[in-house]
Amino acid sequence: MLWDKLSASVENDYIDFKKEWYSKDKLGEVDLVHDILCMSNSLSDSIDRYIVIGVEEDKSNGSKLIHDISKDANCRQSANLIQTLRNYMSVIPNIELIREKVGKGFIDIIKIMPSARELPYVLNKECQAQKSDGKKVTVRKEWIYSRNSDRNTPKDECCTRTELEELFARKRGEHLPILDRFSMYLDDIENWKHPKSEYEIAESETAYYYSLNHKFKIVRSNEEFDKTIPLSTANTYDELLTDTCLNEAYWKYKNSQNYCYDDCINLFNVELWADNTLIEVFNITGMFIKHFNNDRYYATFYVPNRLHLLESNQQINNSSDIEKLLVWKICKLLFHFNLYKGCRFATEDASRILEILNYDYFQNPCEYRERNEDWLYQPVKIKY
Repeated sequence: MLWDKLSASVENDYIDFKKEWYSKDKLGEVDLVHDILCMSNSLSDSIDRYIVIGVEEDKSNGSKLIHDISKDANCRQSANLIQTLRNYMSVIPNIELIREKVGKGFIDIIKIMPSARELPYVLNKECQAQKSDGKKVTVRKEWIYSRNSDRNTPKDECCTRTELEELFARKRGEHLPILDRFSMYLDDIENWKHPKSEYEIAESETAYYYSLNHKFKIVRSNEEFDKTIPLSTANTYDELLTDTCLNEAYWKYKNSQNYCYDDCINLFNVELWADNTLIEVFNITGMFIKHFNNDRYYATFYVPNRLHLLESNQQINNSSDIEKLLVWKICKLLFHFNLYKGCRFATEDASRILEILNYDYFQNPCEYRERNEDWLYQPVKIKY
């Protein structure tokens, strides 16, 4: 349970405890919006932040007293929280509301998952309420609020200049290790540029630049080092599997159709450069499997090289495991710039190619070969 992870912590820059739910009147809404805004812009190193409701903390010793919120008339649902934020913000952090049983009662945990690229979070509409004494309480439009240690920026103040500079540094990814920074920038694929020649017949260079920080670029290796392999030359499924990791369905298709004569793969490297320094080299496989993709306006797909996937620290059980890898984000970038006008890929999503890889093979290549040795190495006569 999430509470098991949070219970040992005192209030800090990513955890805030509340005895009960925010009231559903305007004052409660102002406090809720303000607290979520501060947590979203917190300078915490924690990726996720939490407002834990139903917990009272003793500041003197850090002990916690649980207050059952299951019958709290002010309880909200995730959809309600999100809608409340959307009433005041054009861009909101990811929000999840989690209810957990603690002892004989229940607590609610608002899990806030901000994106560094969207920092700082601000209101585009003033959030205001009037107190019983007539004074107004306001979370102001376009003001930047944050959280430092266990303290939120007061509603009538802006965060400090130091906090503001740090927020924008994080927006640029300067707090991240270099490869994580590449990963963050690749999530912003629309801001990558690939210069073309004057006549747009051939590309003037093989580099892709992040337009918001030109010190970061991805360079495809010189073509003289590329290796193209026609898939029609694979005499056994084992040969095809070794180079491509395509699943059994493609092998059966290849040996029963006349449409694979021009299918091929292209093996090449891409280099990651930052500030004129070579950071990492990845092996990529470009796949040209025109008819199997069932799209006459084809585009070459890209997948991480087999060795990268087999040697990955992450177990590859399905397509979602590949999509977590930095090298896959590079493949998506290459695919994005390779789309033709008129291409039928409505979503322009390179993930389509992942559906035809052999995940049984990725999980355990040796065991897969042993299990299928009765047919894996048997050639099939192909008719052209």
